[in-house]
Amino acid sequence: MSALFISLLTLVLLLISAFIVLIVLMQRTSQSGGMGAALGGGAAESAFGADTNNVLTKGTIYGIIAFFVIGLVLYLFYQAQAAETTD
Repeated sequence: MSALFISLLTLVLLLISAFIVLIVLMQRTSQSGGMGAALGGGAAESAFGADTNNVLTKGTIYGIIAFFVIGLVLYLFYQAQAAETTD
């Protein structure tokens, strides 16, 4: 049961990592363009409307918080599993 739960949390952590990478790349960089413009920065604006920066910023913040919380939970599960095998 524990190994299955650790595997599922690891999968969720990988999905959150991919989400964070994509959402950071969608953000508008500067006037010079950059990766946001290269990956279709206008598409993000049309999808989220005029308030794109706030949506992407909030998504980044929530994604980072979820990443660290799940990473901490996985660490605690790995520590508990290691303690069980040494006893």
